[in-house]
Amino acid sequence: MKYLINEWGIEKFRSVVEQYYGKKFEPFRELPEWEFKSYLGWHEQANGVMFCGLHVDNGRIGGKMKTTLREIIENPSRQLLPRVPFCNLGYVDPLNLTAMACPALPLCPLAITEAKCGIPNILKRVRAVFDKVGLKYNESLVIRITGCPNGCARPYMAELGLVGDGPNSYQVWLGGTPNQTTLAKCFMNKVKIQDLEKVLEPLFYSWKRKHQWGESFGDFTTRMGFDNLQEIVEKWEGLVERSSRSNLKLFVDKETYEAMDSLAKLQNKNIHQLAMEVICNFVAAEQNEKSERSAPF
Repeated sequence: MKYLINEWGIEKFRSVVEQYYGKKFEPFRELPEWEFKSYLGWHEQANGVMFCGLHVDNGRIGGKMKTTLREIIENPSRQLLPRVPFCNLGYVDPLNLTAMACPALPLCPLAITEAKCGIPNILKRVRAVFDKVGLKYNESLVIRITGCPNGCARPYMAELGLVGDGPNSYQVWLGGTPNQTTLAKCFMNKVKIQDLEKVLEPLFYSWKRKHQWGESFGDFTTRMGFDNLQEIVEKWEGLVERSSRSNLKLFVDKETYEAMDSLAKLQNKNIHQLAMEVICNFVAAEQNEKSERSAPF
């Protein structure tokens, strides 16, 4: 249809469709501003009960989540759900909440490079860059990755879109907004996956240092302009990692640090990310226990 509209123009297309329809279409009406709504976490329903939207990382359920969900289904209990870690959004890295990737390799014959299989490690690397430049844990952006230019994961509306353009190579798209109502633009071509930090580190560092109050990463890249950002990336000479933020050796003994490091690697996370999740889960559990103690019988 897009080729037909391109050839005819919208007025002729509308006229012909109206002939088939049998009457004129109503004039265009302005829609209310679109709002991105998340259904993760706990929400009230109209009938007075609650539902819980779960984050399923990469579209796959396994391990502890699968076992616990089976237990809930077989033995429903209102007392169990608040204690389940993945029912609390503190369990999920903010970067993962809005991230999305298409199936790509090995499932899609159109794929040029990986997307779904690669996004867990890419998100881990993005979090590491966040830590390195000093961005807060709860700061985030919309990341979308697709294995070819067809864009099935909607990278062209993301704040940071990676579009496969060769073996282990991506286009970098910037300029979308958190509510995904603005089209992004191609910032760089042929960025090898192993060179991703060379692009992201100067961009994220500039966002931290130069953003206006409340300005999202996508809005920041649009305001700065691609020429300025390109110059920043080309002149970037690296940044020394901030040990006071991400090096847990300052706060824990060697044995604990090594145990957490091993666990983080098993879960495909960095150690700071795992530490934050442990703290969030501990605080959530303490709050739930406090609520239960104070609740009337």
